[in-house]
Order: sequence, then C-alpha cells, then structure tokens
Amino acid sequence: MPTGTKNFPVYRKLSDYLKARFGEKVYRVTVDGGFSCPNRDSHDGEAVQPCAFCDERGSAAAHIDANQVVRLQYETGCRKIEEKLGIRKFIPYFQSYTNTYASTKVCVSRYLSVMDEKAVGIAIGTRPDCIADDLLNWLGKLSEEKLVILDLGVQTLTDRVLDMIHRGHDAASSLQVLERLCRYPKIHTCVHLIFGFPTETWNEMMAAVSLFTEHGVKGIKFHQLNILRGTEIAEWYKEGRVSPLELSEYVNIVADFLEQIPPDVVVHRLSARADTHSALIAPDWGWLHLKPTQKIVDELHRRNSFQGKFFGREMSGKGSTGDRLW
Repeated sequence: MPTGTKNFPVYRKLSDYLKARFGEKVYRVTVDGGFSCPNRDSHDGEAVQPCAFCDERGSAAAHIDANQVVRLQYETGCRKIEEKLGIRKFIPYFQSYTNTYASTKVCVSRYLSVMDEKAVGIAIGTRPDCIADDLLNWLGKLSEEKLVILDLGVQTLTDRVLDMIHRGHDAASSLQVLERLCRYPKIHTCVHLIFGFPTETWNEMMAAVSLFTEHGVKGIKFHQLNILRGTEIAEWYKEGRVSPLELSEYVNIVADFLEQIPPDVVVHRLSARADTHSALIAPDWGWLHLKPTQKIVDELHRRNSFQGKFFGREMSGKGSTGDRLW
C-alpha cells in the first residue's frame, strides 16, 4: 500500500497511463473541428446564452489556427512535437466547444480526417446532452481498435449551480449518458469538474465522487473557476457576487477529492490554465500550470496521503474549506 512518500506517485497521471498502454510516450494534439454548441447556436434568430463561465473561444487552445482545415492543424501539431521531442504516437484532441454537436455523418468525417497511422486514439470534448445514439455506437466500435477518450463536461452535479450558469442540462443528464456509456466499456470517459462556482459548498463538490465510485468513470480533469474577460461571471465578479478560490483552498479541495476516488482513475489534469494571461481576470494563479500541480502533490505528501486513500469509506466533515460559499 502506498504511503504518500516522495518516491511514490500520489496520483495516477495520464502520461503514465498512456505510456503503460502504448509502450512509449504519447502526446495529444489539439485541433479545432469547427463545431459550435447548443448554448451558442441561434435558431430562427433566437438569442443565445452561453455558459456563464465560457468566453468566446469556447475553451479553444490559443495556438490553434481555426481557419486551417482540421487535418492541417493536426499535421502541423504533430510535426512540431516530433521535431522538438521525437514523439511518434499521437492523440488528436477535439477541444473547442461541443465536438459531437453535428450530424453523426459530419462528426465521423471530421474525426476520420485526423486518424492516420500515427494516431493511436482520439479525444473528443463534449457535454452530456449532445451525444446521439448512432454516434455513440460508432465510437464504441472504434474503441475496439483505438483509444477513444470522451471528455465529458459535467462541471458539477449541483442542479442549482447548473441552472445559475445556464448550462442547459441538469445532473440527471450526466447520469443518463453515463448509463448509456456503460454499454461501451472500452470508451475512456473523462469527466470535467469545475470547483469554485458561486454558492457551491464543499459537500456539494464532493458529491461528484459518486461518478467514479458508482458509475465507473475512468478519468477526471480538474478545473478551478477561472474568471475570463467577456463572460457573464466576469460581470458577477465586478459586482462582488463571486469570489475566486485562493490557491490554497483549491489545493485542499482537489486533495480531498483525490483521496476519495478509486486509485485506478486516470487524472488527466489537476488544474485549468488560462491559455492567455490577458484573458484572465482572476484568480491571479489561474494562468499557472506547474505550480498548482506541485502544490497538490506537496499537500498529499504533507498528509501522508494519495489518490484512493479513503476510497470506499464514508466521507465526513466539511473538508479543509468549511462552509465557505464562493
């Protein structure tokens, strides 16, 4: 049993998972597939209402030229990584907006355009209410041959918060799609969670542990709430309606969460880095990448702890952050 010592990895890294599966390092190559999302897609002139935390780039990577065709984006990304690091295997990652929000024919065509001999899999960012049955069936068949990572933007299981941020789906939608995904056990479902939403408590954030203990989710991406220019939450921040997490608070929340989830869950990311410093209003550490990760690792070492230490035990107390409402 691990003890949280400096010589033992205190969480299961995506890089370690990929290397164990493919026998060498594998890198994701981010592409913009030209998709939109239901919260931004106007029908018959209706006003759109994006998620309160999402800026106009829809989580797009800053270095991507969306004007390039998807195949060219992918080839350019692969070439740069090959030249710099000598990597030979890749996973094209459809990141921007909702990458299942189109007909199945369109989705499959765009996915296949980047599935060359170097691609050992594919990663697709989407949301719980936008995955057609026939597309899911196609991805299930693909997962028999390639690694299929479905990045699922659950964000939170607190319906009050989902309604506040205009997410457009409830927690039940997330659980329903996970039930459907159970029919395709080789699809690697990676749930995205955001910590620090206004009014959400520690207990409510920890409720999402059930996604991993009861619904078999295989991966997780942790995000802090970054307040970005041009978003509705930026207006709330100016009005004093939201207070971003301090780094120490976020570190404790993530450490608390990691202790509760199964040790075999793959951790794709421990924090969310704003792609451009100029887009970030708060928190002041939201543009950092390595520092939050190291702080979380240090906190687990301080606790003599590790991912899964309390897996299967009933949670008690309010965690390190008490009853604060953000």
